[in-house]
Amino acid sequence: MKVLSLGAGVQSTTLLLMACKGEIEKPDVAIFADTGWERQVTYNHLKWLKSEAEKHGIPVLIIQERNIRDDSLNAAELNKGFVFMPIFSVKGSHVSIGRRRCTETYKITPIQNKIRELLGVKKGQRFPFGAVEKWLGISLDEHQRMGLAYAKWIHNRYPLVERMMTRNDCILWLHNNYNGLQVAKSSCIGCPYHNNTDWQDVYHESDEWEDALLVDETIRVGKGGYTNYLHKTYKPLREVDLRTPEDRGQIPFEFYKQERITLFAKSNYLWTP
Repeated sequence: MKVLSLGAGVQSTTLLLMACKGEIEKPDVAIFADTGWERQVTYNHLKWLKSEAEKHGIPVLIIQERNIRDDSLNAAELNKGFVFMPIFSVKGSHVSIGRRRCTETYKITPIQNKIRELLGVKKGQRFPFGAVEKWLGISLDEHQRMGLAYAKWIHNRYPLVERMMTRNDCILWLHNNYNGLQVAKSSCIGCPYHNNTDWQDVYHESDEWEDALLVDETIRVGKGGYTNYLHKTYKPLREVDLRTPEDRGQIPFEFYKQERITLFAKSNYLWTP
């Protein structure tokens, strides 16, 4: 069974649409694991993507086992102090960032459970080694994120890396093949990994911004005397200056940084399928 782990961002969207175009083989199914707190732009894109894929015979399943927003609010209100997101915490002079449990809890595990359901294999029953091939939308410039699957019965595959495609290559492919299609970054509304550009996008959607403020303020009092924040400055989100260095008139560095990463990856990384 070939399963595409669909995040509905640039890379996984490119993989699914390449399969629709016949440029790569079709997966048996694409699965989107909903955290329950995705941005509306992602849900809108996912609706279109599901329709487009199913026209070409690729089923897209949207699943949800838990809700990261509700889990975070409940943990804070019950003073459990356990939030799955990698939130920023400070206590006196000690600062830290929480472990990133969200991907495993809200994405990887639900997809594995759904695959078991599709194949009729109950929890505890064994699969043959590598029975499932899971496609991941990791591009060449992110090759450091590649790894083995948590479960031995799943073999992770990276079709974009096999084709030496970077994120910029994916953006160009979407532009050329789908009439300039632009795909927003897929992430939770209040993801602590947001940079200021991401936070600006949330800010411009008033409902999403107010929701992010609510969660940020609710998780403030942490267990063990820690004070928690969603923003990397260890400040209340409502008080953060969201301007980027470019907004302040500095030379945009990220583009050149990304180009160097891409060139390094293409010249130094050898991929053996």
